Amino acid sequence: MITLYHNPRCSKSRQALAMCEASSMNVRVHLYLNTPLTTTEIRSVLSRLQGPLHNAIRLKDPKFKSADSSSLEPSKLDSVVAFLAENGHLMERPLLDTGTISCVGRPVELLLPLL
Repeated sequence: MITLYHNPRCSKSRQALAMCEASSMNVRVHLYLNTPLTTTEIRSVLSRLQGPLHNAIRLKDPKFKSADSSSLEPSKLDSVVAFLAENGHLMERPLLDTGTISCVGRPVELLLPLL
């Protein structure tokens, strides 16, 4: 099953949701701010991520500056998993996971091939 990790306050995430709803695919919506991902779930999703691992982190978010990122190594899976487990609100969105491939929808059109 395809999962959209979604934040309804984000316009890009809302665009991704609309794309999912318009597709013929069965997409489960996971409101990750309401129901945070476990460390195991984060590791699983990131292990399938297309592109660099740092794309999964909201590095430009003002809240990133106040987060403890002193041990973050953005190119290391274990480091990014540990960081997002503590700072789930800084996971980039929208993020679509097919179970085989996961992709950050920045821009949202990157998600089209998965739908």
